[in-house]
Amino acid sequence: MANPLPKHPQLRGNYAPINFEATCHDLVVEGSLPEQLSGSLYRIGPNPKFVPEQGYHWFFGAGMVHAFHFAEGRVDYLNRWARTPKFEAEWSAGGSLPMRLMTDPDTGAIQSDRRNGLANTHIIWHANQLLALEEGSHPFSLAPESLDSLGYGHYAGDLAGAMTAHPKIDPRTGELHGFGYMSDAVGSPAMTYHVVDAQGGVKRSDTFIAPYAAMVHDFAVTRDYVLFPVFPLTCDLTRVPHLGSPFAFESEAGAFIGVLERGAPVSAIRWIEAPVCFIFHYLNAWNEGSVITFDAIDFPVAPNFPDINGQLPGFDEAQGKLTRWRLDVRTSQIEREVILNVPAEFPRIDDRYAMQHHRHGFLATASTRQRGDGGLFHEISHFDFETGNQQRWDAGEGNGVSEPVFVSRGAAEGEGWLLATVYDAERHASSLVVLDAMALADGPIAIARLDHRIPHGFHGSWRDSA
Repeated sequence: MANPLPKHPQLRGNYAPINFEATCHDLVVEGSLPEQLSGSLYRIGPNPKFVPEQGYHWFFGAGMVHAFHFAEGRVDYLNRWARTPKFEAEWSAGGSLPMRLMTDPDTGAIQSDRRNGLANTHIIWHANQLLALEEGSHPFSLAPESLDSLGYGHYAGDLAGAMTAHPKIDPRTGELHGFGYMSDAVGSPAMTYHVVDAQGGVKRSDTFIAPYAAMVHDFAVTRDYVLFPVFPLTCDLTRVPHLGSPFAFESEAGAFIGVLERGAPVSAIRWIEAPVCFIFHYLNAWNEGSVITFDAIDFPVAPNFPDINGQLPGFDEAQGKLTRWRLDVRTSQIEREVILNVPAEFPRIDDRYAMQHHRHGFLATASTRQRGDGGLFHEISHFDFETGNQQRWDAGEGNGVSEPVFVSRGAAEGEGWLLATVYDAERHASSLVVLDAMALADGPIAIARLDHRIPHGFHGSWRDSA
């Protein structure tokens, strides 16, 4: 029997899960959906059916996928849980179950079961597969139209360790570049680097040793280099009794960026010392010769995690800012500067410009961030790196926007639409907005209304119609 949700800040308001799957045909639309908008938007996030009485964290809820299918000026909606083995076991048991761990009988090392995860962080379309991702497991496949769960095994067991939730797809070749961390065991400094071709074949999946064991959520790839940034959200199992988690921000450990030339063996990785901060997400990266430029959302420390003494970040420390980094591989010199001085997260680009010099960036921002607002972002912003201009659309204070997903409609960079879900606090329901990516200040071209909430989630992507 499912029990009432425990009292927890990440189980209240629009962080609370919804307890149903639904299919809604031909949503009511204000404005007019572009006829050229033909395909599917997928969103994913934590939506646990069952939660533990103690120790819940937003990052560890079972995944639910929300899909909007567009065709001929209409849009349909459906949502489904990603029915991983863990989810199915909880469904049968009628309650929350711990992550399944495996122990090496010889060493005692503990490792997560790579095919018993949450599938809750990102969802992408690659090699004709819809893949739900989270960084502790292998990719989990779903049917693109019905969202039926198809299971693990798309890469036929050829991955060494887990796959990040943030792989990078090379728009020129269709290759997917990914990585995993703590590949050997929980608390291990081992990482992996994966390359998967456009047909879904694993070309390489190699293990290397990072400076220390840490949570590494995202990474960066250019046409010539792969960057493995390691910031000190370190992992130590001995912390669990007094912190409740093995992860803590340990500034004394320093920060490092592993630099690897594409195609080179992982033994050639160079570890370059970097400024101590924390980054969840990178906008994009490119290189001109030996100088690599990347844009990221920098936090002074890791938000939502304690330091090694159990102290949680203060309000100001929990705000991320769009920052540009320049790294000279020859000299190991790093420069960085804040580009947009407002709280921001979930950066996206026109994906056709991945791994090359980009001009336009799109983000969720909060020009009026207040204590106790639950970390909501109420704006979708466009930043022009060439002119320095910012445009934004404000959904209204107290409302919450998702990560904006770009859909192209023309040849020029940034020529297209931004799609995002918006939680309306007054209606206690969500909508999908369609915005002109180059004219955000004009407001939505169309708004598709739902009669229920889409809980705050993580990431999403677009799939063109076949």
